[in-house]
Amino acid sequence: MSDEFHALERQADALEAIATELRYQNAVLCELLVSMDDLAARVDDYHCPESEPRQRSGRAIQTAIADQLYERDDAEEKASVGFGPKGHASNWGENR
Repeated sequence: MSDEFHALERQADALEAIATELRYQNAVLCELLVSMDDLAARVDDYHCPESEPRQRSGRAIQTAIADQLYERDDAEEKASVGFGPKGHASNWGENR
């Protein structure tokens, strides 16, 4: 096979690795926002939480991130949230 084909194959592999990393980072960001929202509700003068603040282990946080990944993938498959078949977010732009 030609050198050009190998270069394109390496480029495709690199793009797939970047996409995987971005999916993970997006899931981490979502979990971070959930945690920040929980914390903000606890410091609000008008909010009286019924439960204690969450104390999560590293494993519990990794599980929550994996759950975020699963939920995002599931939502994209259903095209109800995120990028649908038209290549743009269904909740952006003209579809509002």
